[in-house]
Amino acid sequence: MNCMEKKSPEAIAECKGRIIQLNPGSSCPAPLICPLPEEPPSHRLRKPPQPALVGLTPHPDEAAQQHLLQNITGPAQEHQKLQVDLQAGVDQQQMHMADIRDEQFKQSQRPQRMEEMQFARTMDPEADDLRNPPCYLPQQGDELPHKDQLMPMGPIGPWASGKVDWSPMAGITGTRPVVDRYSITRYSPNEWRTRNHETVQAVNGSLAREDKNRFSSTTEFLRLSALVAKSQNETTDKLRTRSQLIGKWKNTLENAIKAMADEISTMEVERIKLRKSMVVLGVPESIAKECIEKRATRPDTELVRDQVEEELVNELALIAEIRRLLMKTLDDFNTQQVENRTARQRLEYDWSDKKEAYEIDTLNTGLNNSSRTIMFRPGAVRQPPEQASEKYWEHFSMETLDECEKCRLKSVTLRNTLNSTLMNAARDIRTQADVVEKALTSRINCTQEAVQRFENDLKSILQGLADVENRIEQMKRRIASFDASMKVAQTRMDNRSYRPNVENCRDLAQQELIDGVHTIQSSVSALLHELEEAEMVKTDLVNSRARLEREIMLKRRSLFIDRERCMLMRSHYPSANTLSGSATS
Repeated sequence: MNCMEKKSPEAIAECKGRIIQLNPGSSCPAPLICPLPEEPPSHRLRKPPQPALVGLTPHPDEAAQQHLLQNITGPAQEHQKLQVDLQAGVDQQQMHMADIRDEQFKQSQRPQRMEEMQFARTMDPEADDLRNPPCYLPQQGDELPHKDQLMPMGPIGPWASGKVDWSPMAGITGTRPVVDRYSITRYSPNEWRTRNHETVQAVNGSLAREDKNRFSSTTEFLRLSALVAKSQNETTDKLRTRSQLIGKWKNTLENAIKAMADEISTMEVERIKLRKSMVVLGVPESIAKECIEKRATRPDTELVRDQVEEELVNELALIAEIRRLLMKTLDDFNTQQVENRTARQRLEYDWSDKKEAYEIDTLNTGLNNSSRTIMFRPGAVRQPPEQASEKYWEHFSMETLDECEKCRLKSVTLRNTLNSTLMNAARDIRTQADVVEKALTSRINCTQEAVQRFENDLKSILQGLADVENRIEQMKRRIASFDASMKVAQTRMDNRSYRPNVENCRDLAQQELIDGVHTIQSSVSALLHELEEAEMVKTDLVNSRARLEREIMLKRRSLFIDRERCMLMRSHYPSANTLSGSATS
């Protein structure tokens, strides 16, 4: 305000050089020229956050560690490199956007003509050199009583020549207005200047509070903006680290699911192999039963419990034991397959949750103050009572992986047990089959030797029988040859019996004839005895021939069963590779 406008020269001289301090230094803690606001902290990241490493408890089994290294750690590192490259591109774009927002923020927070405002408040171009107060403010003599104040102004006097007019204000203020013909006066100049001084002080106080409020609001806004930006950056970093951690767990679960799916497929192949082995196991069982049934039809004396019979019974018992073991293994396989599918389903559920959480955290990481999808969400800060802690989350994820890895290792152990069981079973069956075939071959050789021996004996018997028959015929002819001598002797004796009287005596000739007849009779008797012996020998030879022919017939029939039936069936005996279920159809 210029105090020299419309003043007299004396008033101008009195008012010249005076300064109006609208903002006294004692009442305003702010500096005369307020400093520029500090630049807000930049939103750009100094360096891309390093992904957090997930510590998995290594399994004591070396095979499990190698499996984790190949199927889990390797793909996780590749995914980590890909995530770092993608994050670098996102960070570069965010840095560019942060620079643009920083420049806009500086322009919006820059004070407008702050220096001119401070200069106008502290300097008065119309003030004189003596720093006297302006004319509209209390002067040096205002505190002394004025001559007009020695006696109060009344309604009658040289100052009041007009009519007194009462107004409602007179009753309220207690001041009686003095009215003349030209003007109405209520206050004195001292009161007017005091009123101006009070007004200036009130204005200076308001301006001081305004300066304080402006300074505090600006500084508080800058401080809170920096705090909010810092908190938002820290939250973004935490969300990025969390999303990377969840991404690593998701990749680990993907590898575990793939490993479990491969294990389930391998288990299914092994189960089919086991069922095929059980089907093939029926072939040697049928062969052994058929051999026992065929050998049960051996005739008469050939129906013996020999070594072949015992080995066939042992083979059936071994096959039955192996079938029982394979049935138990098949039940274990079915149970393990159920556990494997349950573990894979558990892994898939956990992977699905982590995939959804990863997408949500990735979306939250990309949100900023310029995003178009942000809005007020009432009740978003409420913590649900069923929300789990981070420690329990890590424990749950690790427990899921450990349980599924234990299930997979148990499945691998069962598969290895199956392979050893099938190989041992095939080896035992083939070993027993070789023993049976060896015993059967030995039995066939022994039977062939017996048949050969009996055939040779039969030839001897037939030759002997022919000789005996020839000898019997010869002896009969020889006995018949003694008939002539007997006839001669008997004829002589008969003729001599006709001698007359004393001539018919027992002379020496008669005695010789009698001795000759006795000799012929004894010779014929001896020959007849020999003939009888020859007949008996013939009978024995005939019986021996019949017995040999029967034995040869029985043994040939038994030989036919063992060699033509059993050995032919056992030639179709499955190999060890087929018995183990590894043979391709």
